[in-house]
Amino acid sequence: MAQRVVFLITDLDLGGMPLIVRRIVRGLKEAKRWNPTVVSIKPPGIVARWIRHEGVEVVGLNAQSTRDIQAVHRWVKTLQTINPAAVISVLVHANALAAIAAPLAGPRIYFQSIHTIQPEPKWHWRLQGLISRQCHGIITPSQAVLDRVGQFGRFHHGYVIPFGLDYDTFALAQPIPVAERPWPADAIAVGYIGRFDPVKRLDLLVREFAELLLRDYRRWGKLYLALIGYGSEEKPLRALAAQLGIASHVVFPGATAEPARWYKALRVLCMPSTVEGFGMNIIEAMACGTPVAVYRSPAVEEIVTDQETGFLINPDRNGSMADAIALLIDNDGLADKIRKQAQALVMDRFCAQRMVEGYQRVLDQAIAS
Repeated sequence: MAQRVVFLITDLDLGGMPLIVRRIVRGLKEAKRWNPTVVSIKPPGIVARWIRHEGVEVVGLNAQSTRDIQAVHRWVKTLQTINPAAVISVLVHANALAAIAAPLAGPRIYFQSIHTIQPEPKWHWRLQGLISRQCHGIITPSQAVLDRVGQFGRFHHGYVIPFGLDYDTFALAQPIPVAERPWPADAIAVGYIGRFDPVKRLDLLVREFAELLLRDYRRWGKLYLALIGYGSEEKPLRALAAQLGIASHVVFPGATAEPARWYKALRVLCMPSTVEGFGMNIIEAMACGTPVAVYRSPAVEEIVTDQETGFLINPDRNGSMADAIALLIDNDGLADKIRKQAQALVMDRFCAQRMVEGYQRVLDQAIAS
């Protein structure tokens, strides 16, 4: 009989971690050794409907704020009803709730997971440091994140399980038709897909794009920057593009439920963030065959090998992103080599099956011990 495991997550709205959890629990359900349930602290969102459609139970604690003390009671009651052998909490808010309620919920194995090296807010890391020893082990998608956790507190065991994706979904996707792209048919587009969050430093990408465009407009006049996604930074980014005089070359197609089709419409995916705990959009672009130009950071360097599977850029040198974009567009041989080697890497190391097997292995070992 399959063992019960509960994933506790803050919300199940459209976003990176809810989608990762969806893929993990679907894989565990299909393998039949573990029977997963997903518990959302906030009212369940759109991803909850997808998870339920795939046959996995979803429970909402329906907390209205972080001060909703009754959520602790509802969580304990949920655990006592499901009676799982193991609990995996996802990110610091869920980790804290699981740690606070553990003495009330009865003996079981707890794992905490962290997926970022973002330094702010600092209280997140202080809190994580306090609760890290109150679980069997910490699960992270990269060694860089595990090292970061260790700077704030000790923990019993550490497990690195890289994120994974369904390779064929991205590799075999058809690009957005030329007629539906918000740039001229004869244009070349580079860009970014994801949240418009200050930590992504998209303002640097806009400035680097302006540097390239205005450096030689006769040469680069057909180049466009596509910022595909949503978030609080959209208005400031639009204003910055206008201020730099390049607004006509920067497009905002909006959020998408089909990122693979947009990756395939881009010549280069640009990633200016230096606080990624992994970089899901990096491996998505690599699977699509779109070369990536990314600023160096510890977690990203665990994925990308410079000029082999992508382009690693020095974040301290002005114009470095502009130079990388120009090189990848001008040098077809380099771009083709990167494209092929990146796809082979994702297929081998960052497929969904490997990620699910990693979680199965950690759960099985914990139960056996």
